[in-house]
Amino acid sequence: MQEQDFAARQYRGRRENQEDYYSFADAADYDQPALAKLLLVIGDGLGAHAGGSVASYVTVGAFIKAYHDHPAEPAHRLREALEQANDVLGTLAASLPAVGQPMGTTLVAALVSEKTLQWISVGDSPLFVFRGGRLTRVNADHSLTQLLEERVRQGELTPEEAAHHPDRHTLHSAVLGMPLMSVDAPPEPYPLEKGDIVIGASDGIFTLTTRQIEELLAFGQHTTADKIADAILFAIRRINSERQDNTTVGVVKV
Repeated sequence: MQEQDFAARQYRGRRENQEDYYSFADAADYDQPALAKLLLVIGDGLGAHAGGSVASYVTVGAFIKAYHDHPAEPAHRLREALEQANDVLGTLAASLPAVGQPMGTTLVAALVSEKTLQWISVGDSPLFVFRGGRLTRVNADHSLTQLLEERVRQGELTPEEAAHHPDRHTLHSAVLGMPLMSVDAPPEPYPLEKGDIVIGASDGIFTLTTRQIEELLAFGQHTTADKIADAILFAIRRINSERQDNTTVGVVKV
């Protein structure tokens, strides 16, 4: 495995602040070589809430610390890390004056090894696997997007109406320091193959269509993770959307 071929990039977009935060961490077991397992964690702070940038920073940092502090099977460690990070955010929020909506963030944490991918996620930040020219989102979307797309399939909305619906990105689950409403945490690992590309991102990546990302990744199979991340953000910048959200893209080549 080219376990050391990983990179991430960020773009503030048209927002006043960068409210995404990410971190990579070595998650190898004590009897494994360094970076035999790699942990990528991304938080997308909720922009309409107070302290979105603080929420993502605190939650990602607390998640990684808790993951390393609680040795166990990976699925259990990921869940324990999420619960602890959520508690840390709740404790912080309780110590601050109440201003507007409570602090919150999405979170996607991906544990990548030579042969498997495991994850836990809350919110709409996507986790993709690119294989054989096809991009597949593997984690759940805790926004109303899926509901709107189902209404399109049933003929209740046109694709254009769904794409521009004001509630499209409304979340029904996020890390808020409160009981978690929905968590995507498959008990079994997702099998990886040599040549796969794993991408974790915040929802700003959805400025690009699936096809556009696939085209970039087809080129990226012959280059490095940092150049793939650069190419994705360059493509987003070129579109120059007036409503471009913060974007974080983390890439791991298997």
